[in-house]
Amino acid sequence: MNINVLGASGGLGGLTGSTCLQANESILIDAGTGVTQLLLKQMQQVRHIFLSHSHSDHICCLPMLLGNLFNVADAGAPVTVYGSHDTLEAIREHVFNWVVWPDMRELPSKDKPLLRLQEINAGEQICIDDVCIESFRTYHTVPTFGFAIRKENQTTAFVADTGYAESVIENINALGPLDDIILECSFPNELEAIAQQSCHLTPQLCLQLLEGLQEQPRRVWINHLKPDVADAVHKQLREIQPPQGWQVLL
Repeated sequence: MNINVLGASGGLGGLTGSTCLQANESILIDAGTGVTQLLLKQMQQVRHIFLSHSHSDHICCLPMLLGNLFNVADAGAPVTVYGSHDTLEAIREHVFNWVVWPDMRELPSKDKPLLRLQEINAGEQICIDDVCIESFRTYHTVPTFGFAIRKENQTTAFVADTGYAESVIENINALGPLDDIILECSFPNELEAIAQQSCHLTPQLCLQLLEGLQEQPRRVWINHLKPDVADAVHKQLREIQPPQGWQVLL
């Protein structure tokens, strides 16, 4: 896979922190508790953060991460956070509001802020150095982007949080051939009603989604297991597998 997975759990108590992917030393996707896998010097190299959506397990470490980056602001190079209009509006209103956390768009000054927010749309591709990241819509309880990461002649589709929907299959098919796909699998099959209500996947729904793809990815990775039901999800994943199998990111 052409990215480094820092956190892949769907909650607290898993073997890793919650969602955070590293595309290169300056680019993160989501900022869950997996951020804590980075050393301070590594955190201070981050310049770009792509957010899939506004749920706390994907953004909870963003404020504290930025709090370690004032050396970036002093150098006149703000950290850019990319997300949909809804995601950025949520963090503006509910996080960087001087109540939950200071507004990093005003520190150390409005002229030279630490944080810059950049709205992106579905289907938009942003290239930074040798990495190109394309956003696509998934199906979740809040507006959510998945991201296709193109790097080193490989394409990885990080589907982020999603329930099963034909629109998700269409959006993944539109990305073209995939080397790797990262699918969430939050709940076991017997909790499908909860999975559908909260717009998440089960092993059976993961398999159904894969079967709808026009071209199968070379590798399938599973993440976002809820820790309290992870054993049941593991067992069911072993029982039903796509032809290429799947590997679980812990």
